[in-house]
Amino acid sequence: MTKLSLMIVAILAGSALAAPNGPDNVFQKSPIKDWTKKPAPTAEPRFKPPVAKRLKLANGMALLVLENKKLPIASFVLVAPGAGAAADPAGKGGLAAFTADLLDEGAGGLTALGIAEEQDRLGATIGVGLDVDAAVVQVNTLSRTLDASIDLMTKIVTQPAFDAKEFDRVRGDRQTSLDLRRDRPREVAGVMLASALYGADSAYGHASAGTRESFKGLSLADAKAFYADHWNPAKMTLVVAGDVDTAALKKKLDAGLGAWKPAGTKPIAKVDASAKPVGRRLLVVDRPGAAQTDVRIGLVGPGRKDKRYFEFEVLRTTLGDGFTSRLVQKLREEMGIVYGASASMDWRLSPGPFVIATAIQTPDTGRGLAEVIKILDDLSTAELTAAELEKSKQNIIRALPGMFDSNASTAAAFADLAHQGLPDTYYATYADAVRRVNGKQVKEAARTVIPSGKMAFALVGDLAKVKAELAKLGLGDAAMHDVYGIAK
Repeated sequence: MTKLSLMIVAILAGSALAAPNGPDNVFQKSPIKDWTKKPAPTAEPRFKPPVAKRLKLANGMALLVLENKKLPIASFVLVAPGAGAAADPAGKGGLAAFTADLLDEGAGGLTALGIAEEQDRLGATIGVGLDVDAAVVQVNTLSRTLDASIDLMTKIVTQPAFDAKEFDRVRGDRQTSLDLRRDRPREVAGVMLASALYGADSAYGHASAGTRESFKGLSLADAKAFYADHWNPAKMTLVVAGDVDTAALKKKLDAGLGAWKPAGTKPIAKVDASAKPVGRRLLVVDRPGAAQTDVRIGLVGPGRKDKRYFEFEVLRTTLGDGFTSRLVQKLREEMGIVYGASASMDWRLSPGPFVIATAIQTPDTGRGLAEVIKILDDLSTAELTAAELEKSKQNIIRALPGMFDSNASTAAAFADLAHQGLPDTYYATYADAVRRVNGKQVKEAARTVIPSGKMAFALVGDLAKVKAELAKLGLGDAAMHDVYGIAK
């Protein structure tokens, strides 16, 4: 040990020995007298979500700003309603996603490579993605390069080049990805389930990424027309969170993004999300030799503005959100036949799908599905215990602050409100709304919203090894699909 190390040790040792007689002894000041006993829990903290300022740009685009000066960074989320996969024309599945892909592949005089290099220079990231009901542009930038990042985003959104060479390259990449879908059983099961719930050619039922067949007919003219028809600034919302000055930001945006005038757009069509005929249905993709069966079970659930939203969220959390949920406790912890299981609700403008997702070891597929059905039926016939109800409610309430732990997540949270037509103050009363949910309401939600007798079962696995067990579940004859999830 060096002399310096010995000196530091001696100083620390001397400080420790002297501490009991010092006036600042933290042990003497501690309010806890007996450290062998577990402290009682403190009162539940009351979280106050951030407050957004709402403005409007010169062209009618809504602007929400959440100033946060803690770090020299900012995040943007631009929502383009009506530009999502639900707007794909008949027979042209994947066009909305393809169009979104092309926006940052050359714009405003920059090539695709030029856009990538400019992002690196600015220390910014700009991405264009797709939801079912909307397209989304996300930006993360440094405060010192904020104006230049806004300029780059504006070019991408308002001046896409739709270059023929980039079109061919992106189309080839997409086609390859679609060809490889057969090797992604989770995705295949999802394609099957959506088509069973809504219809293969419907707005919500077709494959949002497209199919090999639909992509063959897509042209550059299709992408240009889709952009002109569906990217309408007057209907968009831009949310900005981070180190910004609201007045200066609005002035900057008005000079660029706010001056954008659409060439002519179509009105946003209301999606017909009515479910197909009810009753248990079995959909299968046969994968001989598969070690596990990928499973998607679901039905059409409520819309986002359904008055039972909070009741359903408590129900969904109890059923399949996290390791203490009923699905995980039974299928993983007790039976040991899955790695994970979840229950999700895709909250859309029109009623979206409720989906249970898991992958069950092939020999245990039948008994695993039987347990899922039993769990669903139990939820609809018996109220949750007080402890389980409170646990689920606390899981939701205590997850709320995490929605605002970064500028990006904060912007995304408020963008979702704007997209769904919910008030900017929605999160202020969110926790109290969860607290008001009772066991009777959860039971009724399970009975009316997720009855197991009305669910479709989409399975990708070795049919020969699971067929006999499936026959015992009363799911009916299997509707066979090809390796891409398309009905035969």
